[in-house]
Amino acid sequence: MPERAELEFDPKNHIASVVKAIRILESFDRETPEVSLPELVKRCGYTRTTTYRILDTLELAGWIERTTSGDYKMTLRVFELASSVLGSFDLRTEASHVMSDLAARYDENVYLVVPDGARAVCLDLIESSRPVRVMSLSVGRSLPLYIGGAPLALLAELEEALLPRVLAAGHLRTPVGNEMTEGELREVLAETRRRGYAVSLEDVTPGVAALGACVFDRSGRAVAGLSFGGFLANFAEPRRGEMASALVEGALAISRRLGYQGRPL
Repeated sequence: MPERAELEFDPKNHIASVVKAIRILESFDRETPEVSLPELVKRCGYTRTTTYRILDTLELAGWIERTTSGDYKMTLRVFELASSVLGSFDLRTEASHVMSDLAARYDENVYLVVPDGARAVCLDLIESSRPVRVMSLSVGRSLPLYIGGAPLALLAELEEALLPRVLAAGHLRTPVGNEMTEGELREVLAETRRRGYAVSLEDVTPGVAALGACVFDRSGRAVAGLSFGGFLANFAEPRRGEMASALVEGALAISRRLGYQGRPL
């Protein structure tokens, strides 16, 4: 396994045992899917006792298992985790053409986000060609689910599962200093469902608006949010309605590429 550059360990911010466990997991590869305890000690540089204790813990958690020969190998839990990541990349690939088309037609930022606990993480972004940039969310960054176009669309669709996490995370306060009650948020989510898409007006950044619609997988579950974002002045009617229709159609096109065939009756 190729050596990686060592990062400086800060005991205030890092947990040594977690770093060691990850290093042991990374010692397994395609060429050696089964590794003995002595070999792991050699590869990782930890004592035999430390290596054994970490392996025992990983086995208890279901990430490692013993073979009939007494060696160790990773379980399917690792494959399941990798599959979820690959699914995100498949989503990004399937969405890229639609995002490019929407960006070219309306020259606004187009975002693709996925839910992550009480937040929504930006998976991809196509920026507009306007000389003044509107960057409320960049790739890899996140927003609370109760603000922004795509996050609101996701929360409205997955309210039963995700709203408790949002409420448990603390006050419903926006970056611009506004605060809403749970009842007000529920009303926004209900209106979003009735409308069929989310509308965000200056709740993330002053002077900036967004629209959001959900992307569904083959089971009919919302897995991502697609959104427009740009200056508020560019989201006035009737352009807002036209953009919303195009966004909903674009989200549906991505959904169909993921195997979505409509809601089950």
